[in-house]
Amino acid sequence: MLITFFLCGTLSFAQKVNDLKFVDAQELEILGRAFDNTEGLYGRLPLDMKNEYREELWYLGANTAGVAVRFSSNAKALGAKWSLLNDFSMNHMASTGIKGIDLYVLNNEKWHYLGTSRPNGKQSSSLIISNMEGIEKEYLAYLPLYDAATALEFGCDSAAFISKPKQNILRSYKVTNNKPIVFYGTSIVQGGCASRPGMIHTSIIGRALQSDVINLGFSGNARCDKSMLKTLQRIDAKTYVLDFLPNCTIEMVKDSAEYFISNLAKAKPDAEIYLVENINFPTAIADTKNAKELQEENAQLYAIYERLKKNHKNLIYIKTDEIIGTDGESTVDGVHLTDLGFMRFAENLLKYIQNGLLRRSSSQ
Repeated sequence: MLITFFLCGTLSFAQKVNDLKFVDAQELEILGRAFDNTEGLYGRLPLDMKNEYREELWYLGANTAGVAVRFSSNAKALGAKWSLLNDFSMNHMASTGIKGIDLYVLNNEKWHYLGTSRPNGKQSSSLIISNMEGIEKEYLAYLPLYDAATALEFGCDSAAFISKPKQNILRSYKVTNNKPIVFYGTSIVQGGCASRPGMIHTSIIGRALQSDVINLGFSGNARCDKSMLKTLQRIDAKTYVLDFLPNCTIEMVKDSAEYFISNLAKAKPDAEIYLVENINFPTAIADTKNAKELQEENAQLYAIYERLKKNHKNLIYIKTDEIIGTDGESTVDGVHLTDLGFMRFAENLLKYIQNGLLRRSSSQ
């Protein structure tokens, strides 16, 4: 019965990906990128600073986490065709999250998930959805989280079109002042281990606020580098979320975090800067050494916040005791989040960010 189901599901698609006509994503609207001068088409770090980054940061900067494409189409069928730099795999994260493409449609002014283009090698292509009515709608597609898309095209049926978005929905809310929200952090910020690209908390928050979001998550490498401070200072933004503690030792927090935070605050005096504690990793309930280290790092970050808030009024400290829930069911491996974890994380962070945006809006 299971084999019959899959065969029937496959045969029911009248449209095939090879029948589609394709448009290069570069002709559409690219979101989630703070810099145009990147080494790859969809990279996240500026090429003119390449020599300032550690090798690991530069390598991870090619990953397309948080990068998205907006377009309009009257298609009855939509698909994607893309090339990957590495065809990377991990044993605790779905390939659809690492290197797939997610598609959303704007429905009643909210983004609604339609489907995921599943990767099938360095050169991937797949039909995402078919049998639609052919009415012009707005679409949003997210790129791979832990691999680099080196080329990307979207396809539609031959009688339809794909063009730049017609509705200025994204980045249109007054509270965002047309400025992106910037996240800096660890593998969790980069998206480990979401089942698909649209399910990371940065993208969930972006959809909720209809705001552009810059994801500067670097797996294992959020260590408050001076090069990353300079990168954040270069971005024209009014909201920064700093979530680096899981990649830092207590010594790194003591040596680098205060300099990083204070200098970002000086460079961005009108921006809200959110400082996120270590989340309540489930293993800490039994691993006493880990629990002690997490508590020490949190205490050190809070002490920095207490010292700096006197001169930087827009610093906001986020306690995370219950931010991903208390049932221990929000991670894949005790550290990296499942879709459930990301949704809980997003919903709780969103309360802080919305309050900050509203405060800024009311003060103008």
